[in-house]
Amino acid sequence: MQESCNMKAKPKIAICAAFYAGFEIVKFVAGHRFQLEFVATSNRDDSEYEAKIAGVCAERGIPCLRRVNVNDASFIQEIRSRDLDLVVLAWWPSIVKKEALQAARKGWLNMHPSLLPYNRGKHPYYWSIVEGTPFGVSLHFIDEGIDTGQCVFQRQIPVGITDTGVSLYQKSVEENIALFKECYAKIAALDFTAVEQDHDIATFHWAHEIEDHSTIELDRHYRARDLLNILRARTFHNGPSACFHADGKKYFVRLQIEEAPANQERD
Repeated sequence: MQESCNMKAKPKIAICAAFYAGFEIVKFVAGHRFQLEFVATSNRDDSEYEAKIAGVCAERGIPCLRRVNVNDASFIQEIRSRDLDLVVLAWWPSIVKKEALQAARKGWLNMHPSLLPYNRGKHPYYWSIVEGTPFGVSLHFIDEGIDTGQCVFQRQIPVGITDTGVSLYQKSVEENIALFKECYAKIAALDFTAVEQDHDIATFHWAHEIEDHSTIELDRHYRARDLLNILRARTFHNGPSACFHADGKKYFVRLQIEEAPANQERD
């Protein structure tokens, strides 16, 4: 099933933006002639970028609704009163519920750091490495499921043996931004086709699954490749990583893999 989204009238679009990726998206759009109806920042964005997003809007004369909850009745009414066609979520940290979803005429377009339908849910960079599933980024419509809505634009990201969880996360942020910029003209004109995901090949994980899966049992036998994949997939230098317990204490393990120089002699 495909849904064509072509409109002759100038579409009315708003962006809900958070964190670094949201800032980059707003900064990019603000530099074009297309005028957004408004930009909203998140009440869950405690980073420096919330104020930076508002600053860009002030400089460009774009209305900015700060620190909003998209499911509040007042925000839903704002969408309806402006008769919005589309709301773009740029790295938005909270779930959008049914009433808000129904307020925009065409729907809500979300940036997701996985190659849907693979790795729906949380920590897609981790599961892509340990399960060997394709990795990438997707711009997709939100529905009442978790990352199950129709896809509009996607880009695959190759996964190499030296990649870690943090490297894939960083790549997904930059590729999501790049993909939006590349497809911006079509998004602004609603000139695209939304395509159903192949639900038969979909994978999904809850947030809590990563902790158990990346806890190493010291007396368990692991295939070397599987253990390396767990360690590198959970490697983040500014947060929890793979772990093990010994002597009543918990220890984090982080992994770095470097390719040897081509001219280095083998042992």
